[in-house]
Amino acid sequence: MPGGLLAQSPVRPGQERHTAVGHGSLRSPRKIRPTNITSCIMGYRLYHRRVAESESKQAGPGLRAAGVRRTRSSILTAARRHLVESGYHRLSLEDVAADAGVTRVTIYRHFDSKLGLLDAIGEDLAQQAGLVARMDDAAGLADPVAAFTAMVRELCRFWDTDPEVFRRLISLSAVDPEAQQVIAGREHWRYQQIGTFVQRLAHAGRLLAPFNVREAAAVIGTVTSFPACDEVATRLRTDLTELDEILLRLLTSVVRLD
Repeated sequence: MPGGLLAQSPVRPGQERHTAVGHGSLRSPRKIRPTNITSCIMGYRLYHRRVAESESKQAGPGLRAAGVRRTRSSILTAARRHLVESGYHRLSLEDVAADAGVTRVTIYRHFDSKLGLLDAIGEDLAQQAGLVARMDDAAGLADPVAAFTAMVRELCRFWDTDPEVFRRLISLSAVDPEAQQVIAGREHWRYQQIGTFVQRLAHAGRLLAPFNVREAAAVIGTVTSFPACDEVATRLRTDLTELDEILLRLLTSVVRLD
């Protein structure tokens, strides 16, 4: 998909997405909650709120919240494995349920639909990786160069958490409008974060001509996107976590980092 893992504007509040009735779907249409799209896919606050909502629906006599979390985690682990092995369109919720030791109905109770499960996979990846917290830590550094460097390193580290899942998400978003909607807000968030780091460099007089902040953020966002990083790492036969120095050298044509 153009520009990276997650690259178009967020869906407007109230806009509907229609899920085709068929294998792996439950209902159509359904509303997209605006926070799902405009928040970071991987924001731990949104993730924990969804878990809490699931617990409130599921919890009852004899069912502990910890058990609900374990069930959700088992489903997501199984779904990630089957997504990598089969792809989204051949992803069978029956197989995921069997692998997780639950029923298909339980999956729907937690995630509403197959598309909702895809959304949750992304959220879970970032929550486990601590993406939002680590980006906040980078932003908290007083030196804008150190902050920018930490941000680039964090993105490389995050892309390395599960490259196979990211490749599936990228491929799917290129051909499936509904998946593109799910993924769009994630890249929107990433580009916003990058813009903030670039703005700090600009205020410190470190933005190089002829770039303005918007242009620099677009270039840096593209260079640090998963498709770009994955391509470079594959050609160099190296890990994504080893790319930060290469990317930083490349980005010195946009910002001054010495």
